[in-house]
Parts: sequence; C-alpha cells; structure tokens
Amino acid sequence: MEKISRNKQELIRRYFVFLVSLFIMSFGVSLVTRSLMGTSPISSVPYVWSLNTALSMGTYIIILNAILILAQVIMLGWKGVREFRVELLMQIPVSLLFGLFIDITMSILSFWHPEVYWMQFLSCVIGCGFMGLGIALEVVADVCMNSGEYVLHIASDKFKKEFGTMKIMFDVSLLVIAVGCSWIFAGRIDGVREGTLIVAILTGPLVRLIRPHLKFVDRWETASGQNELTASDVKAEVSVHPVITIGREYGSGGHEIGELLARELGVPFYDNAMMEMVARETGFSEQTVRDYDQKLPHSLLYEMITQNYSVPLERSMSKKDALFVAQSRVIRQLAAEGPCVIVGRCSDYVLRDYPGCLHVFLYASSEYKARRAVSFYDIPEDKAAAHVAQVNAERRDHYSYYTGHRWGAPENYHALFDTSRLSTESIVAAIRSLLPVS
Repeated sequence: MEKISRNKQELIRRYFVFLVSLFIMSFGVSLVTRSLMGTSPISSVPYVWSLNTALSMGTYIIILNAILILAQVIMLGWKGVREFRVELLMQIPVSLLFGLFIDITMSILSFWHPEVYWMQFLSCVIGCGFMGLGIALEVVADVCMNSGEYVLHIASDKFKKEFGTMKIMFDVSLLVIAVGCSWIFAGRIDGVREGTLIVAILTGPLVRLIRPHLKFVDRWETASGQNELTASDVKAEVSVHPVITIGREYGSGGHEIGELLARELGVPFYDNAMMEMVARETGFSEQTVRDYDQKLPHSLLYEMITQNYSVPLERSMSKKDALFVAQSRVIRQLAAEGPCVIVGRCSDYVLRDYPGCLHVFLYASSEYKARRAVSFYDIPEDKAAAHVAQVNAERRDHYSYYTGHRWGAPENYHALFDTSRLSTESIVAAIRSLLPVS
C-alpha cells in the first residue's frame, strides 16, 4: 500500500512538471512569434490562419492537433487504435491545454512588437531558450507527448522511414501550406522567415544543453517514489561483482591495458567485440555500427534539424540514438552477467549507478599518442598528430552529446592515469589494487 501511494505521488508530480513544460513551451512559441521573425514550423499554419480570420492562434493549434490525431487513427487502423487508445485519448486534453496556453501567452505578450532587428533576433533566440527548457522538462516528466510528436513516430513506423526524414517532410509540408495560405489571404508571406530556421536549428541543441541541469527536477519527482528504495533494494537484489570501465584517449593504449587487466583478472574483455553484439541487438550491419562508433554524424546541421529532442533516447527513431540505446543495453547486460572489463562507449556513464563498478580514464601526452598511432595503427608520421586530434575530438563530442558531461573530467571517474609517464604493468597493478573487496 505504501509503495502504491508513493508511485501515485510521483505520477502527480510528473504531471505537474508536464503542465509546467507545456506552459513554458507555449510562452517560447509566443515569444518567437511576437519577434516578427517567423514562428516554429508546427505553429506556422495556425499563426497564418489566425492573422486572416477571427479565430485565435491557440484555437487553430487545437484544430491542427485534432487533424493530427485523426491522421494517427487512420494510420493505426482499428487494431492499432485499440492498442494505443490511452495515448490517443491523452492527446486530447494536452492539445486543449497547449492551445489555451498559447492564447494566454500571446495575450501576455501583446505589448511586445520589437521594431529594431537586433531586438527581434534577441526575442527569437530567447523564445528558443524557453522552448528548449519546456521540451527538456517534458522529457523529464516522461508521461506524454504532443500530437506532432506522436504522428511522426507512427508515420515513421508505418512507412519504414527514419524519424528525421519524416520530420523534414512534415515541417516542409506545413511551411508550404503556411506560405500558400498567407499568399492567398494577404498577398504576402507571414509566419515564415529566418526565425523559422533559427527555431529549427537552435531549439534542439538547447534541449541537450539544458537537460543535464534538470536533475534536481528528476530527484523531486521521485522523492516519494521508487528511488527512495534504490539505495537499499538494489544492493540487496543485484549481485555485486567488479566491473571495470576504461575511458581512454585515442593513442593512450587503453585497449592494451584493458586486455592485460582482463587477462590477469581472468574475466571477459569487451572492446571492438561489442560491435558484433550491438549489430545483433539492432539488426544493423556491423559496418554500420562501426561507422557510428563513438562519433557523431558528419552532417551535424542535418542532425540538429532532424533530431527528435522532445523524447528520451529510448523513444527516438534516429539511427545513431538507436545504436547508442542498444549499445547501452548491451553494456548493462554484460555487467549483469559477471565481472568484466569494458573499454569506451560511454560505459562509465551507462554504469554510473551500478554497484561494484570501477571507472578509470587513461590519457597521455600528444607526442606519445602520435607515436603510438604510427607504431600500432600504421598512420603516416606526418599525419599522426592531426589524426589523433580528430579521433579524440569525435570521442569528446560523442561523450558530451550523450551524457551531458565533459569527457575525461576527474569527477566522472575513480582514477585517471597518464600512460605516457607510467608503464602498462604499473597501471594494471594500480587498477587491481583499487578493486572493491568482495
């Protein structure tokens, strides 16, 4: 009974956070709209219609969401509607509230009509900040999505397209409709300007930037919930055994040290072999897994526009996110199976709450890393330094992108070793001495 009561309290807090997130998002949308630099793609059609008819922007947002819910029903079919009836029904009050909040915030900001361009630009950027905060809080609440997000997920699944592809098609379609309606009604283009592109590019990265700083909201949500049981219950239920994660700079010798350590301890060693496991887990080819391993796609602008930042990674359709989630799942499975040594792949972050883990980071001087790149990886000597810097930049960006933390920061690890000053054997011995006593 006590546990049920705690879970109910947590659910109430989550819905409260979700309501706050809706209001903050609506304020951001309204501030961007009032900047006169355009509005977000999802709001462009409602905004254009509100300018040329008697109904408000919030009313048209409700109508648009109703159309999107109907589209979901058509795509799901009778069987799918029965399966996802709760999600469909939940969108109705969410749509009504969001439309109401839009009208309220548009009214609050009715005085704001910036005429100077720099003020319009600043207003647009600040609006993106509010939208980013609202979306980040929505992710923290993790109770519901809005109709635009749901319809894209269902369409992605039905038509076997990645989320990013469907998002571009959806946004472009809305913008074309908005431009067409604006031209027909007023003979000019309203609601679609450079601010629309700013929203598309800037909001997502802001969500990534803000999300790690909302851990206090996570703690507040679960203060009376299951997390109160974690400290004692997990230790009682999980079989604790030493799992060593090794983060490492490229060229520091992390693979060699991890392999020697695993051999001396008599435990499994996981580095490149993990890619085969992730490939089996996802259904992607092993080459695809290798292409995305510990690096972000080169087309970062495309990723910024198409990424689904409004839901947790577990519900994302992005290929790189799907691979990260699968890789994290494999890492947790390996740690649960028994003692092992795992190299890289943000494993220290994935297993940050796992009992009995020892997190190590290896670094080295630039000269040492360049020499190893020449000796061990056959990199031409004149290109070694640049190659090392590039690979490590990719690893740093990948780690920061998925964890929200700084790669190699001392607070993320139990021990850090400079491999250019210490021998492999001495580092292995030092790590062994740090293992928790069983």
